[in-house]
Amino acid sequence: MKKTILYLISFTLILTSCKPEFDAPPERREDFIPNTTTSAEIQETVDATNYSDSTTADATGYIEADLYENFTAEGTVVISLNGTSAQATSFEGEISSEDVSITQVENSLEDETAAGLEIQYKGKSKIKYILSGDYAGTVFIKNKKSDAAVVLDNASITSDNDAGPSLRFSSEKRTFIVIPSGTTNTLTDTRLLNQTSTMYDDKKGSVYSKGAIIFTGETSSAAGGILNIINTGYKHAVYSKDYIRIANLSLNITVKGTTGRDCIRALNAVIIDNGTINLNANGTIQDDESNAIRVDGEDADEDDMTVEYTAGAGFIIINGGNLTINTVAKGITAHWKSAKSVIGNAAYTESANNSLLCESLLKDTTATVPDPYVQINGGTINITTTGEPYEGRTDDDPSCSPEGIEAKGNLTINAGTISLNCTDDAINAGGNVVINGGAIYAYSTKNDAIDANGSNGITINGGVIVAIGLNIPECAFDCDQNPLTINGGTLIGLGSSNYTSPKSGKQKTIVANSRSLGSAGTSFAIVDQNSNPAFVYTLPSKTGEVAIISSPELKADVTYSIKTGVTVSGGTKFHNLYTTLPDVSL
Repeated sequence: MKKTILYLISFTLILTSCKPEFDAPPERREDFIPNTTTSAEIQETVDATNYSDSTTADATGYIEADLYENFTAEGTVVISLNGTSAQATSFEGEISSEDVSITQVENSLEDETAAGLEIQYKGKSKIKYILSGDYAGTVFIKNKKSDAAVVLDNASITSDNDAGPSLRFSSEKRTFIVIPSGTTNTLTDTRLLNQTSTMYDDKKGSVYSKGAIIFTGETSSAAGGILNIINTGYKHAVYSKDYIRIANLSLNITVKGTTGRDCIRALNAVIIDNGTINLNANGTIQDDESNAIRVDGEDADEDDMTVEYTAGAGFIIINGGNLTINTVAKGITAHWKSAKSVIGNAAYTESANNSLLCESLLKDTTATVPDPYVQINGGTINITTTGEPYEGRTDDDPSCSPEGIEAKGNLTINAGTISLNCTDDAINAGGNVVINGGAIYAYSTKNDAIDANGSNGITINGGVIVAIGLNIPECAFDCDQNPLTINGGTLIGLGSSNYTSPKSGKQKTIVANSRSLGSAGTSFAIVDQNSNPAFVYTLPSKTGEVAIISSPELKADVTYSIKTGVTVSGGTKFHNLYTTLPDVSL
């Protein structure tokens, strides 16, 4: 909660034409002193969740050329890895041994190379590499102008002598990392931050590319195999100076060491279409704590004093998949913000990035600054953040904000089942938050559940939402002095009395004192004059001071009352909120 909120003028304004028999909520107070030493831990009932969102939303960020089935290689080279050596065992199509060189290299500070294998193709046609076996060292695929597919067929690559990335690409175009069904592949980066015993390549990722990286199975209709990426403690596990797309595989990324950074870092965008994705990041360096997915929106290169940026880029889109995240800092962040930007800095020469996004997805965009938005169109997302939040007085001071999902611009949720357990805001937007659908559990132990800083605040048009932010002075919905508009959906928000009150929405909404709802672990029901339930919720172990309740079942011109300690049977619930109303015994 960054700003104080105006007092609630009248409780009857919240539920027009209804006559609730609830205790009025406590007045919002402007004299809160933030509690920085304790957090509000809660527990739900054991069977808290048996509902998942089944709605669908149209996928966005679609690029036809990003589908692997649309990739047709002019030739294929099959490479067998064997410890510290490798050899091409066959060539297919128009590619021959004269087109592809395989060279063993040693560490070289002068040439900025790491010990390992250089596979160089000087042509411009699309090419496929099939790698199998084990290798100790960096595998460097050298070709700047060609789309390529790297098929990992039960491959294991470990960077040798702490020297470089496990897999590196120089292509400025697409590189598909293809994981066939039934295979298990592992990429391990042994570098450590600030190591001095050996020279190490300074590329920022265990898997590093100048161009786009597309992790995928062999088809869009069938799941691929397993890819494990392990970062011991040097910067990021996956880094692209363009964008990253993930589809149709099981992708497990672990930043093991406390000196490591992010699981996935991209300059322009991250797009997740489907797949099973597990991201674990344990980096704890002050001001550089690990995020799971971060998009920067621009990249300043101190070596040649240029800044690269893409018009309209800096975004994250999730269209589907199974995503599980455990991080010290943020789970998902579209991170670019103008206060940190070097665009326009006289010390840098602006150089427009030739992202493939501009050829299709952003071809009509003319803006010269990134647009750091997040859009979720489906999938199952579970995020846990564990870091201790701290914030400097200026943008240049060290800070850690272990938020679940963050957009420096706008954040839109159209569908999906999302569960967020965070130490900072569960959902945060520098712009506006719009929820059109989905099932969302947003719980913060030390900050707000859902926080928007744009002039339109938070708009809820549908979905199922449980928002909990109990740590005084935080709350469930924080829009500062901007509107909280509820037009649809079934929701409950529990928080302090320093809350943002709903305004001018199309759907009837109740704001009640939490003590009206009953004791922890019991269920309450909002019933009409005939004792028919319109809303049922089982309280967690702590309830805060204020409850914000809304449902399409709450009708105008009906008198409702609250019944505490009710017995319920049947129904379906999402984190204790009944989405299908049960039978209620008063």
